[in-house]
Amino acid sequence: MTATYQDLPVYSTGSAPTHLMTRAQLRDAGRRLRPGQKARPRAWLYCMPRHHHAPLYTLEQTTARPKSTPAQLSALAAGRAIWWKQRSCPHCDGIHKGWCEQEMVAMFRQDHDAAALWARRVLEDPASVVLDTETTGLHDGARIVEIAVLGIDGSVLLDSLVNPGAPIPAEATRIHGITDDMVKDAPSFSDLLVLLTTALHNRKVIIYNREFDKRRLAVELHHHYRTRYVNLEKPRNSRRRIHPAARAWLAAQTWEDCAMQSYAEWCGDWTWDYEARDDEPLYRQGDYRWQSLPGAGHRAADDCRAVLGVLKEMTASA
Repeated sequence: MTATYQDLPVYSTGSAPTHLMTRAQLRDAGRRLRPGQKARPRAWLYCMPRHHHAPLYTLEQTTARPKSTPAQLSALAAGRAIWWKQRSCPHCDGIHKGWCEQEMVAMFRQDHDAAALWARRVLEDPASVVLDTETTGLHDGARIVEIAVLGIDGSVLLDSLVNPGAPIPAEATRIHGITDDMVKDAPSFSDLLVLLTTALHNRKVIIYNREFDKRRLAVELHHHYRTRYVNLEKPRNSRRRIHPAARAWLAAQTWEDCAMQSYAEWCGDWTWDYEARDDEPLYRQGDYRWQSLPGAGHRAADDCRAVLGVLKEMTASA
């Protein structure tokens, strides 16, 4: 042995004399270092693969480790139990990174029950109505070609074709079957706005795809008020927002939760986001897959009835 470290001999693993021991070996032998001896090793042990030096001590530098009393062992066990409780998973009582299968099952059950209770609440409220629209497309500038509002009991409060003031693309016609000839004599959205406002007054509005239909209403309201009132708002990022009167009309309505999102949570069809980190919370690692509306006929009134059927199906498990 020729290697030295800090002027002390260095031994490789398995070559150190038996009277030289590491701190772990001393602990296993029931010994502990005397005060002040920790910084005074007798030699070093070169450890692979981390390439570090572990200090070696002799028995003369140690004293016998005292045995723990029953009170000390009890206090140690209580402390370990508290530590485990603070760090363990409330679902599986284990310590792990990220989430566990029990947590996932509990989240599915909780979201399913919450969606069922929401459906029961809106069905039991006579002030609830269902709204649906058919449009010229899915793009931002799509116009409404049909609109319907049904009461929670199935009564028809509004059901009318709408003249969008522009040709209906063939792609949209293939979906809902509404042609230009069908809407050429239909009222415009402005003509129906009073009826629509009356149908939604003091009502809780349920929409299957809430964000899409609200954007379509915002576009129609913007076109309606733009021709009647000047927009005095300053542009934001060189672009004007929708007319203030249109935003006020939308804000005056009571919009319920998105029925499509609640139905997706009720179905529990989970899809993963594979770009998320494994240690992130479960709700950030994916989302529920949106479900197509069962029984949808791609006509406004028929889709409203389909939404009512979905709500009744969800309520059955509440």
